[in-house]
Amino acid sequence: MPAVSVEKLMEALPDGVAVVDGDGRIVYVNSLLQALSGYRSEELVGQLVELLVPERLHAFHTARRAEYVANPYARPMGVNPDIFIRRKDGTELPTDIALSPLQTASGLVVVAALQDATERKRIAARLRRLALLEDRERIAKELHDGVIQSLFAVGMNLHATEAAADLPDTVRARLVGTVDSIDMAIRDLRNYVFDLRPGVLTDRRLDEALRQLAEDFQENSGIVTVVEVDARVAAEFSKASAQLVQVTREALSNVVQHAGAKTCRVSLMRKGDAGVLEIEDDGHGFDPVRSSTDGQGLRNMRERVHAMGGRFSVESTAAEGTTIRVTLSL
Repeated sequence: MPAVSVEKLMEALPDGVAVVDGDGRIVYVNSLLQALSGYRSEELVGQLVELLVPERLHAFHTARRAEYVANPYARPMGVNPDIFIRRKDGTELPTDIALSPLQTASGLVVVAALQDATERKRIAARLRRLALLEDRERIAKELHDGVIQSLFAVGMNLHATEAAADLPDTVRARLVGTVDSIDMAIRDLRNYVFDLRPGVLTDRRLDEALRQLAEDFQENSGIVTVVEVDARVAAEFSKASAQLVQVTREALSNVVQHAGAKTCRVSLMRKGDAGVLEIEDDGHGFDPVRSSTDGQGLRNMRERVHAMGGRFSVESTAAEGTTIRVTLSL
C-alpha cells in the first residue's frame, strides 16, 4: 500500500480541520477549514485558535482550552450544539466540532474537525417550532372544544331560565349578572385561544371556518343559521382570517345573548371592489348608536375591523333585526 501523507488525508476529509498545539496556536488547517472561515492558511497558522472564536467568548474559550489540555479526551460532534466560529468578515457560522487529542514527538496537539451546522440548526429550530405549535394547538383545542363550549352551554341554560321563569327581581338581576360574567369569561378564553391559534381556522380555509363556526353556533343556540360564502372572496382575505372569524364569533355571541332571534345569516360576498362580511338576524333589534357607545362587544368588533383597514357598520330596526357589516377592499 503506498504511503499517504497526513496532509493528503486531512484534505480528503469531508470536514474542516484545524490542528492546534498545546499552547493554543494553530499549526495546520485544511482547505475546507479555510473555505469555512474565509482565512487563508498563512493567515491562521501561528495564530491563537481564539482568532476563530467570537470575541465575546474569548475569555471563556481560553479557560476551557486550558482545562481541556490538562485533561484531554476525544469529544464527538453534537456535545455542544451552540458553537460558532468567527469568520474573517466578522460573521459567525454555527458549527459542529469534534475534538481528538494526539500525542506527537513535539507534544500534545488537538485535531478539531468542523462542520457547517447551519442546516442542522435550521431543521432543529423548525422541529422545535412544530413541537411548540402542536402543544399550542392541543391547548387551544381543549379550551375551544371543552371549556368554552361548556361555559357557553351553562350560560345558555341560565339565560333560558331567566327569560322563562317567574322570578323576583333580585334573583333575575343575579342571573343576568351571572350570565354576563360567563360571557366575559368566554370572551377572555377566546382571546387566549386566538393568541394560541385562530380557533376553527386550524387546517381550514376561511370559508370552511365560517361554515364550521355557523354550524357550531346553530347546534349550541338552536337558532337556524344560513351561510353564504364566496370561496374566492374568502381566499383574498386569508391573512385576515383570524380577525374575521373573531368578529363573526363576537357578532354571533351578541345574537344569542341579546337578539331573541329565530334565524341568522352569515355571508361573505363580493360587492364591487370590496369583500363584505355580514352577520344578520331577525331579532328584536336595538339602538346601535347607544350600543356602539356602551357595548364592549361592538367596540371590540369595530376596533378589530379598523385595525384591518376596513369599515364597520351596524344597522338595526326595532322588531326587524340587526345586520353587522364589515367591508374590506379587495
